[in-house]
Amino acid sequence: MSGGRRTAARRSRVNLTLVLAVVLPLLSAAMLLLVRPDATPADATYPPSRTTLTAATLICPAALPGAPAVAVTTVADDVTGQVSVGLGDDATDVDLVSGQVTSADDKAASAVSGVDDAAPGLVAGRSGGDEKAVAGCAPPTASRWFTGVGAGASHRSVLELTNPDSGTAVADITVHGRDGVVDAPALHGVSVRGGTSVRLDLSTSIPRTDDLALEVVTTRGRIGASVLDRYDRVGSDPLTQDWMAGQAEPTADNLLLGIAPGTGTRTLTIANPGDDEVRAELKVIDTESVFAPDGVEPIRVPPQSVVRVPVTAIVNQAVDDGAIGISISASGPVTASMRSLVRKDLSLTAVGASFDTESTVLLPAEPATGSAAADRRVVLSAVSGAGAVTVVARAADGSSLKQVKAEIVPGRGVVVRLPPSSRQLSVLPSRTSLTGAVVTSAKAGASVLPLTVPVSNGLVPQVRPGLS
Repeated sequence: MSGGRRTAARRSRVNLTLVLAVVLPLLSAAMLLLVRPDATPADATYPPSRTTLTAATLICPAALPGAPAVAVTTVADDVTGQVSVGLGDDATDVDLVSGQVTSADDKAASAVSGVDDAAPGLVAGRSGGDEKAVAGCAPPTASRWFTGVGAGASHRSVLELTNPDSGTAVADITVHGRDGVVDAPALHGVSVRGGTSVRLDLSTSIPRTDDLALEVVTTRGRIGASVLDRYDRVGSDPLTQDWMAGQAEPTADNLLLGIAPGTGTRTLTIANPGDDEVRAELKVIDTESVFAPDGVEPIRVPPQSVVRVPVTAIVNQAVDDGAIGISISASGPVTASMRSLVRKDLSLTAVGASFDTESTVLLPAEPATGSAAADRRVVLSAVSGAGAVTVVARAADGSSLKQVKAEIVPGRGVVVRLPPSSRQLSVLPSRTSLTGAVVTSAKAGASVLPLTVPVSNGLVPQVRPGLS
């Protein structure tokens, strides 16, 4: 009897051991499936999340003679506060009120800084006074392209690097020319002390007669880059100058909207930073269509090079027929700009950024009493599909001067004329994305201001635990 009990007990122990050996791994696997998320690729990326903006900085270029004012406003609602205008100890406080334009005099390059409620939707800009020039103040960026700059005796450009912070910032500038990358050691590792700006006259740094393209890359800190383009013909013609709007990055499709009216000299500049030759096709944009002019051959751009294309006859005829811009479609990413000399005045047309949320920019003040009123118009083109656009022009005190809603489709531009006293312009797209510019013209010349979107939110990177 006792032997039978021992055998039963031994069998019971064996069966329990087998059960545990089978069941425990299964239970462990089941628990891991419950607590472990789905496997994701090692190179998976996640977009940053948006958060309320608590600090904002815009960089304004140095003033032109006789026009020291920096204009500021905000598109955020119910803001009554102040922003700082200037650099370092020279900064001053300026009132900031929703929908109203205020200003401060600062001849040097300036940082417009707002915190808390004054940060979201901050907008600032400069105009050239008697010089028909205009510039929007932009946030510091990691990189920026400027295409069509000059480094010669008659056409020369000044690159300005501004550091809004207290620590030293550093920038590397790569120069592309007619024959490829230009050897410019003085433009590598350019240091900008905190709260200061550095101005680099390209005719001194890299004297050349061909048109150039600059890629400005911030390698340490924060830097706002701007270019003042100057044209000074030998003879009796006076110096004329304007700010050049930069381009965020090379792209295969480039829309250049806003052309100075009248008859003058037009020069298109295209830069190819890639390692292969590209071919670019020029088309004209008007309110009826986008078309290739007769007799225009594709433009060949060698690798890492810049080509200068005279387009005077094409663009002058197109402007007479109501054109609002040109497009450059290339077989690879390029940057582009167009320079116009009309009535001895320089104006620059750059590649505008596309936007699908409200854009707001500040326009130059009215001319002095006794001068003819300026002609103002906003020119728009759809980028992503058919939709609608609402254009609102306001005076400096925020009062509405004109509001227009129009349908917009790809392949056809839209022109809205603005009251001469307009100081603020807001453009709100619906069901589409747009690009556009404001052309302000008078007898003395014209300026072109690309439309941009004020920054209203901050971006926080996605941080996730890694599972190996």
